[in-house]
Amino acid sequence: MAEMVETVKDYTTSANIKRPLLMERLSEFLAVEKGGVKLYEAAIQQVRNPDVLNRFREFYQQTRRHVEILTRVITSLGGDPMHMSARARVAEEKAQALLKTMTVSDGMRPEEAEINAIENIVIAETKDHADWQVLSHIARRSSDSRIREILKPAVGEVEPEEDKHLSWTNEQMAQMSLASLIE
Repeated sequence: MAEMVETVKDYTTSANIKRPLLMERLSEFLAVEKGGVKLYEAAIQQVRNPDVLNRFREFYQQTRRHVEILTRVITSLGGDPMHMSARARVAEEKAQALLKTMTVSDGMRPEEAEINAIENIVIAETKDHADWQVLSHIARRSSDSRIREILKPAVGEVEPEEDKHLSWTNEQMAQMSLASLIE
C-alpha cells in the first residue's frame, strides 16, 4: 500500500530538485556502478556454477552499460563524470572492501568463496537498486523538465535490469547457502 501511495505521489506532486546535490548524488551512483563492474569481474573468477557464471557475465555486461548510461546522464546535465563527490569516494571504498574479501580466501573452501562472492554481489546490487529507485522518483517528480527528459529514458532502461539483478542474486544466494548445508 505504501508503495502505491508513493507512486501516486510521484505523479501528482513535483519537487524542485537541487541540481548541485543531484550531481553529487549522481557521482556517488556512478561510483557504485563502477564498483559493481569490479565486483562482477572478481565474482566471475570465483564462481564455478555454470548457471551463476552465465548470469554474472550477463549482469556484468549490463552493469558496464549502466556505467555508460550514468556517464551520459551526468554529461547531459552539465556535470563532469570524472568528478568524485565525498559520497562517491565512500562508495568506492566500500567496493574496495568487498573486493578485498573476495581476494583473501584464508582457508575458505571453493564453495564458501563462491557464496561469499554472491553475498558481495547482493550487497552491491541492493545499493545499486536503491539508487535507481531514487532516480526513478526524481524522474517522475522533478519540476525541471530537462532533468525529467534525461532521467526518464535512463531509468526506463536500467531499472528493470536492476530489479532482475537484485531478485535473482538474492534468490541464488539463498539457494547456494542452503545447498552448502545439505549433505
